[in-house]
Amino acid sequence: MGSRDPKEAILDILRREGPVPIYRLAKELGLSYGAVQWYVFSLERDGVVETVKIGKRRYVALKATDWMGNVRVSDVLEDFLLTLAAFGVKPDMTVGEALGVLERKAPHIAELLRKMIGKS
Repeated sequence: MGSRDPKEAILDILRREGPVPIYRLAKELGLSYGAVQWYVFSLERDGVVETVKIGKRRYVALKATDWMGNVRVSDVLEDFLLTLAAFGVKPDMTVGEALGVLERKAPHIAELLRKMIGKS
């Protein structure tokens, strides 16, 4: 990244791309997740950016950004798959098998899955 100010680099990325997960900022800037988290906290304290947690990821955006208009569906779905995996659902399971696992470990997600497939 050279001698460029990390906070300015973060702001440039946010202006260019809209809301971005912290891990992606770290990757693009070649910094550790913790370092980027610190810079984001500093920018948030200054009132320049805000963060929101979607699934397991924390997104950063410029303060006046429309979140829902800029967060990618693919990122949300990827987070949903990670959440399912955390509860023991494997990609090769049938929906019935997944519902069986979710009924025991995460009934609220089982209900969401039922609604998605039209089996309320």
